[in-house]
Amino acid sequence: MEVKKDGITLHVEPDYNPPHPRTDCDHLGTMLGWHRRYNLSDTPKYKEPSDFWESEEAKNIHVILPVYMLDHSGIYLSTTDFADPWDSGQLGFIYCTKEQAQKWYGYLPDEETLKAELRAEIETYNDYLNGSWYEFFIEGMDGEIMDSCGGFFQNGDMNELFDDMKQYVEPEFHPLFDKLAAKLERGYAM
Repeated sequence: MEVKKDGITLHVEPDYNPPHPRTDCDHLGTMLGWHRRYNLSDTPKYKEPSDFWESEEAKNIHVILPVYMLDHSGIYLSTTDFADPWDSGQLGFIYCTKEQAQKWYGYLPDEETLKAELRAEIETYNDYLNGSWYEFFIEGMDGEIMDSCGGFFQNGDMNELFDDMKQYVEPEFHPLFDKLAAKLERGYAM
């Protein structure tokens, strides 16, 4: 997507190198998974689920959710079953201990709050795996890059995405983002 104003061009594109939500960002839960072709675990120290269940770490679980994977034209993760007997199944689980929860929140919240956070982490990881991240760059009249930044998560609302991006540029560039938002609203996407 791009838009021009006064000789300056704003480009908003998919970010093909966004921050990895399990290794580059903080998170509450620990995700473990077992798959013959993919390593989607936070830690590779357990070769089999039984190795984990026999560990001291497993004894400290406070909240746990299953993690399912659909492997068909991409990898999709969810905490609910995909109901596809051929291309999906349980990959593993995501859990947190009381200590993790107290450190994350500063207190021990109820289990539903913790489950909601763990679901959100799997949704974010799913979005990472399926390209919901964007970057922008602003190009001057002579083709020079005046500003750029990546790692913006898009949750379905492009206006929110543009508002997030505007926080990282000088106010003089805000009209470019507004013009691109208006262009999208009129149906002139990419």
